Amino acid sequence: MNEPETLDLRARVAASPGGRVAVRLAAAVDAQRAVAPAVAVFDRGGAVAVDAPERIGAAGMPTVDLPAHVALPPLVNAHAHLDLTNVGALPFDGTFADWAGAVRARRATTPAEVAAAVHEGARRAAAGGTGFIGDIAGNFGMAALEALRDAAPAAGLRGVSFVEAFGIGSASGRGTGFLRGLRAQAPDERGGIRLGVSPHAPYSCDDAVYAAAAALGLPVATHLAETLDELRFVQDGSGPFADLLRTVGAWTPDLRGWGTGPVERVLPALRGSGAALVHLNYLSDAALEALAREAAGAGGPVAGYCPRASAYFRHPAPGHAPHRYRDMLAAGIPVALGTDSAIVLGDAPTISVLDEMRALSRRDGADPAQLVEMATVHGAQALGVDPAEVRLPGAAGGAARAMVAVRMAGGANVNAAPGPAAAIAALRTALDGNASCEWLWK
Repeated sequence: MNEPETLDLRARVAASPGGRVAVRLAAAVDAQRAVAPAVAVFDRGGAVAVDAPERIGAAGMPTVDLPAHVALPPLVNAHAHLDLTNVGALPFDGTFADWAGAVRARRATTPAEVAAAVHEGARRAAAGGTGFIGDIAGNFGMAALEALRDAAPAAGLRGVSFVEAFGIGSASGRGTGFLRGLRAQAPDERGGIRLGVSPHAPYSCDDAVYAAAAALGLPVATHLAETLDELRFVQDGSGPFADLLRTVGAWTPDLRGWGTGPVERVLPALRGSGAALVHLNYLSDAALEALAREAAGAGGPVAGYCPRASAYFRHPAPGHAPHRYRDMLAAGIPVALGTDSAIVLGDAPTISVLDEMRALSRRDGADPAQLVEMATVHGAQALGVDPAEVRLPGAAGGAARAMVAVRMAGGANVNAAPGPAAAIAALRTALDGNASCEWLWK
């Protein structure tokens, strides 16, 4: 029995005389530990301990051998757009405003269509090893919020639905009014999904909307420093986003820019909210320093990075530096991983941050241990989730009862060289392959 997809651990635990089963693995890695070889013990509630064989105390238990698999905690997708799951393939022609218009024309609009897209997205996210998700319920998306709350229990998902708000220029009052009444429209939590709020972006939300979002005391996420057009609009009020606001009738004469960058403009309004600041594709030294100062305090921001989305949208533009996620990490700014929408993922069968980890490992040679941290505890921070819930149970205080595993390419086995370095090597081998996450326990 070597493949998790054919492994019914619940049945094995139920049939075990002692109510426990041990699973022997090539390695287990979370944000605090890297163990190789590893043994995970499961009871009727899920994983109860993960450690090296000599420390686990699994003698006499029924045993399952998975010698080519690396165990991980449930993954956190800090930024998704599940209500766009059914839009389908959509090429990017190089102009973000035009692309966004095409998405608006094709996205689900009726409650039934939205629910179908969100349910499919939740299924694909769960299939990719996602235990926690930060979903953007698009366009004042109460239907998307309720759809995720309906879908989440069966999918095994928890997290936040960030209800998206817009409001700038002549539309500012609509945005602030919606936000002030949001908590009266929906409970703060249902189905394992908390209510959050997402002022969309600095070119579609003014300062009053950002302030109204922060005042709610809910989890907050916003798109920030995503495109050069955004930087231009925030600086001087010009460019394609200004043209778009004129087209939709939202332009007002005061929209002449803020004379600063997007990060510097938005940070004061969101101070102390623990906001997820998503994308940050174009980050100046001054903006990075401002983020680092905020991250050092209580309720500091979390950066959100979607590597495959950045590649889809051709970031960085010629002449600009690569994404500065490594600089942010070095400066003490937590960086969470997200997938963005299924539109940017090509033919990927799942919506999974494992593939974001794989992209950074292949492109940058990123440290696998750091990638696990980004895909678990940093994502948990972005969603307000206890980080213990995305650490494997054991001596380091982890509390995750669920667990996923990734198979190493070629069935490699690193057990001949035990220790943390071997565990990280095993994870790198798994990321170099194409195997998806499989649930050991969900």
